[in-house]
Amino acid sequence: MAQQNQKSSSALVRGWQYAQQKLSRLADGRKGLGGISVASFLETTIIPIPIEVIIAPIMAASRARGFIIATVTLIGSVVGAVALYLLAWAVFDDLAQPLIDMTGGQEQFDELETKFEQGGFWVVFAISIAPVPMQIAALAAGAASYPIWLFLIAIIASRALRYYGLWVLVLGFGAGIAKIFEGQKPELDGQNQ
Repeated sequence: MAQQNQKSSSALVRGWQYAQQKLSRLADGRKGLGGISVASFLETTIIPIPIEVIIAPIMAASRARGFIIATVTLIGSVVGAVALYLLAWAVFDDLAQPLIDMTGGQEQFDELETKFEQGGFWVVFAISIAPVPMQIAALAAGAASYPIWLFLIAIIASRALRYYGLWVLVLGFGAGIAKIFEGQKPELDGQNQ
């Protein structure tokens, strides 16, 4: 039994690393900004891997472009969130519900739907700024027909704070800040080990 658990956790780690490598390759190269926006869109919609792990080293390599990288990441993320919102709003029962069932998030979704009725803006804002997958929040907002303009304000404000905040951290501490998102102790620029 322990060996089977070890195999499944090692397969999960390999899958995580594979997805992270694919997103990193997408963000590299001549078309890096387009790749970053696509990676951000995918991170917001279907691949719950923190984009910060990918963009922090890119920001550190070219600190002057950090603002542009944060902006492109923000645009990809907002477009992805709006796509999920509209998907849930238009065809929740046919498409979004199976996605929730597939991720095992029905209980989370039901709780979020209740919270949207009480104060949806802060729910979207909090989920969007936290390092948790926001797919459920976008789907819940669309399914609850939460006003899209409030949804957009919450997403833009929270994600801007997240990505531009990362840029400020990278300016101050360098690429070592990305290790925090990987669950490792950061090596700050100029620090010897």
